[in-house]
Amino acid sequence: MKKAEEISRLPDTELEIMKVIWNGERTLSTSEIKERLERKRPWNISALQTLLNRLIDRGFLQSYKEGKNRFYIASVDEEAYLALENRLFLNKVNNNSLTKLVASLYNSRAISQSDLDELGAYIRNQTGGDS
Repeated sequence: MKKAEEISRLPDTELEIMKVIWNGERTLSTSEIKERLERKRPWNISALQTLLNRLIDRGFLQSYKEGKNRFYIASVDEEAYLALENRLFLNKVNNNSLTKLVASLYNSRAISQSDLDELGAYIRNQTGGDS
């Protein structure tokens, strides 16, 4: 797997493909990836192959051929990629302030008091603290 500092941000369509691969319970073929992507919208096989090759070139995927099928394996861990996206978002939108982010989500009713309670419990659990 690639290191966090080696990861670059993905365009939305490539991220959509990576989510399918990350959520796959096993290594997926091109046709299986297309089938899962088409649950949301139609995909052109040629465009999909172009994007898969781009993800290989960018170091996000590895592939191998077995018979007539090509299979894809993630080279970047989903958790590492999400950490990058979250850091970039927090910096860009909330000036690196987690408090501003949470306050904005709460004030816009995107999260509830029970979400805040759950977050507080998570933080206490991670830090071993009681407050």
